[in-house]
Amino acid sequence: MQAYLRVTSGPDAGRTFDLIEGIPMVIGRGEKSNTRLTDGTVSRLHCELRWQGINFTLIDLESVGGTFVDGQKIKEHSLKHDEEFQIGGTRLRLHTTGIPDAQTLIAAQKPARELTPDEGVLTGQTISHYELGPALRKGRTGTIYKARDTRDGKDVAFKVLHSDFTSDEKDVQRFVRAMTTVVGLNHPNLIGLYGAGKQGTTCWFAMEFVEGEPLPNLIEKFGTLKMLDWRFALTVGVHIAQALEAAHEKHIIHRNVAPESIIIRNKDKAAKLGDMMLAKAMEGIKARQITKPGELVGNIAYMAPERTRSDAEVDTRADIYGLGATLYALLTGKAPFEGKNLVETIAQIRQADPVPPKRFQLSVPDPFQDAVMMMMAKRPEMRYQTPTEAARALERIAKFQGMTL
Repeated sequence: MQAYLRVTSGPDAGRTFDLIEGIPMVIGRGEKSNTRLTDGTVSRLHCELRWQGINFTLIDLESVGGTFVDGQKIKEHSLKHDEEFQIGGTRLRLHTTGIPDAQTLIAAQKPARELTPDEGVLTGQTISHYELGPALRKGRTGTIYKARDTRDGKDVAFKVLHSDFTSDEKDVQRFVRAMTTVVGLNHPNLIGLYGAGKQGTTCWFAMEFVEGEPLPNLIEKFGTLKMLDWRFALTVGVHIAQALEAAHEKHIIHRNVAPESIIIRNKDKAAKLGDMMLAKAMEGIKARQITKPGELVGNIAYMAPERTRSDAEVDTRADIYGLGATLYALLTGKAPFEGKNLVETIAQIRQADPVPPKRFQLSVPDPFQDAVMMMMAKRPEMRYQTPTEAARALERIAKFQGMTL
């Protein structure tokens, strides 16, 4: 079963927006909407469309101009297939395919039991239209399963967040809003996000399945005794910078660029960046845990200095720092800073200069080392200012070294 909105008139005419069951689609022109329009007559948060079972409910969010169906201003309306509504100078139409009858739907929605993700026994369960297979790995935030999309038979990677991260309804809604922002964001070096949702209080998201090796495994495998070739590190840098460039064009900040978010695909050694927006989705959860040792958002060793301060504004330059720190680990076999404890590590991130990579691997070209060190500058204004700048710089270095990417 699928559903989507098509803009039939207005500045965005022709655009389509996929709906995900159980996840409200917030429509407006502001940054907090997950369906952004360019129509200046539309409110920043104008209306919301909710899909549950066979029901689609359109709700006006106290917009300035109002939400209209058949010329009538509505506060809440049950939207039907092929029905249009208007906000500002924009008209949108609901399209649905494969919506089952009520009895079929009721039978399909009866879960065998409430999800209990921390048990690690969800293999065999069907969530939405994904049939969960074996667990691939259990991480800090959740468990990833290999799953099958029952609609087309394709394999996906299916992540179920641990219940500790989804015990509060506000956190769940934050997760929903953040993850739907990146559904449909496509780039060869981004792990595609196919869908996200919740069952009970359990949050999940389905991703592109990549046959490959997580980057931390490679760093651990080679370490400082058997360094990874700097050419491999440079290739990873170009790929991830290009991925961040695509995200930046959509006004998306990753917030947790680190080895744990990157996988190297087996067939062509392409670097793929995943967990887009997960740090943003879990901001509230982690804010409550920030005083616990080791519970800062993401991998502390790869955080930009400004991210270690709770009141700091974080932008795409923090992602650039994370990329630089990741490349540093590839060149040296370890993170830039490793204190004896959390406090010491944060102090080093804020104040200490990293040891230049050439001290560990003499063959690293000076321009590449300089680029990595620039990415890790303490002050954001001293780094590359956009992923585009970083990508072009790394591409030039690779070309000068005779590399074909």
